[in-house]
Amino acid sequence: MNEEIEIKVLLKNPDQVEKRLKEIGKLIKEEEQKDEYFVPKDNDFFAEHPTREYLRIRYKGDTSKLCYHYCHYDDKGELLKTDEYETGIKDPEMMATILKNLNFVKRVTVVKHRTYYEYKGFEVLIDKVDGLGCFLEVEAKENSFPSNITVEEVRDSCYEILKEIGAEWERVPRGGYPDLLIRKQQLS
Repeated sequence: MNEEIEIKVLLKNPDQVEKRLKEIGKLIKEEEQKDEYFVPKDNDFFAEHPTREYLRIRYKGDTSKLCYHYCHYDDKGELLKTDEYETGIKDPEMMATILKNLNFVKRVTVVKHRTYYEYKGFEVLIDKVDGLGCFLEVEAKENSFPSNITVEEVRDSCYEILKEIGAEWERVPRGGYPDLLIRKQQLS
């Protein structure tokens, strides 16, 4: 299991932020990702707001992963951290077939172009998500911060990075990309 603390914002000035990150950060890689989200037939994870559980197959190049995420929220419904369970899979289509045969239903598909940067020990991600726009995530992995620092202090550090890289941003409604796509589909 991996524990992750992150913030996600809608990025208004992606070109300027990417230029700044290339100056002061380190470009790690770029990739196309397709995430198919599944729910048990009788338990739609997305019916709970905010969504606590995600089960997905991530397709990216020659590697694919089955991922289960469990989200922890504070009393106000703000995301504190996520427990991530991931394993590589050789045949994602077969994994999708197995899930369907176990009465899981594909709920939504998210397609994005992701650019990874490293800055001050944080992972900074710029996501261009089909149908949603451009987002920026700042992530701290569990081994990147001392154990005596609180989740709130780590989140504050993530917001400080937004200032340092010159991000113009606005808050994202609660939930991940699949939640945002589902809401958008329901409003259409």
